[in-house]
Amino acid sequence: MIKIKVAVISDIHGNSVALKAVIKDAEKNNVEDYVFLGDLVNDLPFGNETLEIVRNISNKVLKGNKEQYFIEYDKEQYDWKNIQFRTVKFMYHELSKDNLEYIKKLPHYMYVEYDGVRILFAHGSPKSVEEQIHKDNEELINKYTKNLDADALIFGHTHEQMWYEYVNNKLVVNCGCCGVSPFYTGEAEYVILNIENGKIEKVELKLIKYDIELLKKKIIESGILEEDRVLMNLTYSSVRGNGKIRYEFFKEAKNLMLERNGKWYKDDAKGIFTYFKLYDDDIWLGLAEKYKEYFIF
Repeated sequence: MIKIKVAVISDIHGNSVALKAVIKDAEKNNVEDYVFLGDLVNDLPFGNETLEIVRNISNKVLKGNKEQYFIEYDKEQYDWKNIQFRTVKFMYHELSKDNLEYIKKLPHYMYVEYDGVRILFAHGSPKSVEEQIHKDNEELINKYTKNLDADALIFGHTHEQMWYEYVNNKLVVNCGCCGVSPFYTGEAEYVILNIENGKIEKVELKLIKYDIELLKKKIIESGILEEDRVLMNLTYSSVRGNGKIRYEFFKEAKNLMLERNGKWYKDDAKGIFTYFKLYDDDIWLGLAEKYKEYFIF
């Protein structure tokens, strides 16, 4: 009889403080293997520290859309003068060359087998790092499980609270968000799979506290606030369990761009910036003034 415990961690977003707390809990639970589902870096400026931890404990690592953004920026270092996403450039340049080359080689999905249990791991979906599989999207879940050549499909990306269910006799698991969950204050989500008797006997949805004040101190010391305080404040609002602020900010920014230009994107955007909603500086800074009561930095 083989018993295997596997920790599945998604969407760290450079939050090395949260990751260390999760790893400590996983070790207490006698986890034997780790799988990382992408969005390892970007959003918080501790990419090297995060990747050092990840690379030291697992070779089962995926890229997410956040890694893809760095890869795209590496191809086309577009000189976009707007304030928005200067922090992304900061975090790109923070990465060591070795870590940048490492994330370039990561796959966006992989199959792993444990004692005859075959699992398909992905960041967003088996199709892409960008596609989102939400709990209420029965049609999409059915599409990916109907002819799934594995016993389970496990992913992250949506930042929904962790959930799992069985569809078409396949286990479907969303591992939540380790680094910037919008639902909790200073708590990280991850999943432990208990594999025994040739099947996944139990799925543990874990919620782990970490030192949010230490994270705040590290952000201030990193120098990233000199680039743009707005995005970092919006990210930190999610860490504080107030992800609605970030959502409302971007929603309002998009509507203002649509009113002004009839679109919220720029025609000449290249590389990384083709992925983003690119807002004019006056809209970005005007909304920062409106939402400043929610900002910490």
